[in-house]
Amino acid sequence: MAHRSWGGARGAGCAALLLSLSCGCHGAAPPVVPVTARAAVRGVCLGYNGLDRVNPAARVRSGRFATPRAAPVRVAAGTDVDWGRDPYGDRSWQLWFHSLEWLGGLIREYERTGDRAALRTAAGIAQDWLADNTRPERFSEHRREAIGEAAKFRLATLVCLRRHLGGRWLDQAIAAHAQWLARPEHYSGPWNHGADESMTLMTAGCGIGRADLAGLGHRRLLDAILAPPGGARPAIDDEGAGNEQSTHYAVYDRNRWRLAFRVMRECGRTVPAELVRRHRLLDEFIAFQTTPAGDLLQIGESYASRASEIDDPGTGPLRYAATQGAKGVPPKERARVYRAGYVVGRSGWGRGNRSFTEETSYTARFGPARYAHGQNDHMALTFHALGRDVLVPSGHIGYSETTWRRWLASPEAHNTLVVRGVPFRENAATALVAHEFRRGADTFRFSDTAFAGTTRSRSVLAASDPDAVVVLDEVRSAAPRPVEQLWHLPTAFTAVRDGLNAIATAGPVRVHFIRFPLPDTKSGPTRIVRGSLTPPQGWIAPAPRKRLPAPVVSFTARGGTPPARILTLIAPVHGDDRPTIRTRTLPDGTLHVEATFPTHHLTFEATPDGTLRRLP
Repeated sequence: MAHRSWGGARGAGCAALLLSLSCGCHGAAPPVVPVTARAAVRGVCLGYNGLDRVNPAARVRSGRFATPRAAPVRVAAGTDVDWGRDPYGDRSWQLWFHSLEWLGGLIREYERTGDRAALRTAAGIAQDWLADNTRPERFSEHRREAIGEAAKFRLATLVCLRRHLGGRWLDQAIAAHAQWLARPEHYSGPWNHGADESMTLMTAGCGIGRADLAGLGHRRLLDAILAPPGGARPAIDDEGAGNEQSTHYAVYDRNRWRLAFRVMRECGRTVPAELVRRHRLLDEFIAFQTTPAGDLLQIGESYASRASEIDDPGTGPLRYAATQGAKGVPPKERARVYRAGYVVGRSGWGRGNRSFTEETSYTARFGPARYAHGQNDHMALTFHALGRDVLVPSGHIGYSETTWRRWLASPEAHNTLVVRGVPFRENAATALVAHEFRRGADTFRFSDTAFAGTTRSRSVLAASDPDAVVVLDEVRSAAPRPVEQLWHLPTAFTAVRDGLNAIATAGPVRVHFIRFPLPDTKSGPTRIVRGSLTPPQGWIAPAPRKRLPAPVVSFTARGGTPPARILTLIAPVHGDDRPTIRTRTLPDGTLHVEATFPTHHLTFEATPDGTLRRLP
């Protein structure tokens, strides 16, 4: 299934939703079935995505609305709301505004205190939304998209309200929203949007006694994992990997699927054991994307966050990673491959002669084309050593700043190899050609044709004792092409050229980027970029609408036939000591390298066919 933007699936259909509501749920909308007390109890309230906490009852009564990342804005006088408000020019703000989930603070106040006035205010605002959002042709495109995209969240809020309040208008609104979600063209597919839609459809069906709608939601949930439609990858595959190509959304999906299981059970539907098994394996998938410092990597569209912030991390690998080895059980493997497109590994899990925080970790991406919240990060590396992030993705800035979001998704924003002057093919897959995991020397190799008319390959040696990464990149093409190997560092680092090499420094850690001359490759200049706007380069985005300048080391070359090849050693050390390097070329063209660190030695070879191997 192709990548879909957050709003693209809804704009065309929101008019049908609005018309069905304004016309009293006739035509395409389903008949209203009387709601029984038994049915209402079985409608699970799915919560409010945190909007109830930032919009307590007093704030809503005062006519103001806020999101977790934006200050409160006056939107209403009593229950009369201006649904056209867009104070920040932010599509996400509009989505959460039209979700009605900010009424959760009122509903929760009623549940705590029995205050019927709070419930009446919530109902009045919901009725105002239904009355005011007719004649969609008069709305802006963003408002129409927000209305459609928010349908599942709005439906969930109406179900929460229905647990405490009866009324034909509410039954009609729930039935109309649920029937709209039931239409095939409004189903997003097997990713987080589709999961939310499906479990909301299920709980709405249960809540109003519509077994057909509840059954459809249940079938879609099962299919999303066990038999995804349209050739998409499973929402959680049999290895426990999520399909959204994003650390942030793996964590989000973990929580949402746990809620989906509860909805299934309370609606009297089965939760297959295979779904429970895969959900449990998802914990290990997330643990491998956690650094020894306890940070979740910003792989894909992910904000900076800590593993310790994950709700209910269980008793296994995720709790172990979240507590930095204090609790839980570590993964059985030190390194592994996920077919979904991840090579992940570390020097250990803190059970040997190193503590948890002293271990190294790395990740690399390959596999199917970009999907959902993924980025164009194939062959990209992350690397953590000496207690610091060394190589990082550039992050995620949110969904409103489209130009920066597009750049952050590009190969230029990742630790990868870029071919200049030819189109990048976003739909290209990247193959894992070979891999071998040996203590102190994990090796793997990728290949693809993502840049038109070229074959790109990358071989990686992830070493420990000493902690270092060796990368051999190669580009073959019929015509000579300039290539650029990019290394993104965290914003705390400063970087300078050192001849054809580079040195980056942060606190007591210095990272040496050492480039080895190779025959038949014309080396270009080494560049350091930080905070460039034209073209964009040298930025880290840790949070929505926030970007920080950060250094990028760029090694350049030119080649075609023979190919361009760049061999780089990335060596972090403490203090001013630098590794001592000796090289020699063997008769078969293999480059033999001996790197002496303050307390360890790293000897490796790079063969003409692209193989990297560590020697004793």
